[in-house]
Amino acid sequence: MVQFPADDYERFRPLRIFNRLRGEPRKGRLAVPSIGVASGKGGTGKTFTSVNLALRLAQGLGSVQILDADLGLGNSHLQLGLRPEGHIQHFLQGEKRLDELIIQSDFGVSLLPGGSGISRLSHLEPGEIRRLGRGISNLKITADALVVDSAAGISRQTLLFLRCCDFVVLVLQPELSSLTDAYALLKCLILREHMVQVHVLVNRVYEEGEGLETFEKLQDVASRFLHYPLHYLGAIPEDPTVRRALARKTPILLHAPESPAARAMAEVGDRLLECLAALPEAEGRADFRSRMLERS
Repeated sequence: MVQFPADDYERFRPLRIFNRLRGEPRKGRLAVPSIGVASGKGGTGKTFTSVNLALRLAQGLGSVQILDADLGLGNSHLQLGLRPEGHIQHFLQGEKRLDELIIQSDFGVSLLPGGSGISRLSHLEPGEIRRLGRGISNLKITADALVVDSAAGISRQTLLFLRCCDFVVLVLQPELSSLTDAYALLKCLILREHMVQVHVLVNRVYEEGEGLETFEKLQDVASRFLHYPLHYLGAIPEDPTVRRALARKTPILLHAPESPAARAMAEVGDRLLECLAALPEAEGRADFRSRMLERS
């Protein structure tokens, strides 16, 4: 398990005790809280967010599993410094079970990898989606939370994964095209159901207040035309340290924990921990696995 910085331990301790009391001993079928990380377009920092949020949640809860739901272009493994020996294609072909594909990092985070450069996985047939849904529903998740790193855009697969999560973190950048695509994803996501709670994270901001200003633009449009509330999760500043962390295949929270981007990401993760603590009791609550079985 990832070690706490000294000044973090007491602040996280109540959440850790809360989680242990409601989820231990974990039997694999208890409800596991899930966070879907989404973006309307590629290049916003969605996977960067997924990996570092998973690490921060692991620091607060004990362990976290990432499902790389970008099945055709999965790259979560790169930012964790992992080399998968299998992927979803092997499951669909009957060569491996899903639990055999899971790999462990050194950071308290495990990964169920997607495919990398396998175009057909980006557009599964309905029967394959149902089979994947059944496989995920039977998956024994021993982690304390699940982070779903979805594909960018509005494909049927992407929307399915996101609608099965307890929360969605919508990642965008403070530019018009990113705002437009984020709104398009939001509109498709809630068009048929208003169940998922959406939290907005603005990445690569250059000025203080730019993140909140960007969020308010999106919130205004969502309120007027979709009548749907959004929640502001925070902003991550533009930081050259991020590029160096990516090159070293290490989460920014470990590569440079005192950097501006790492500090901001830690604060975002802390807010998510509070959201997870507010979820209903684990037993009897539908979770990602049961929703996948029902909707796929």
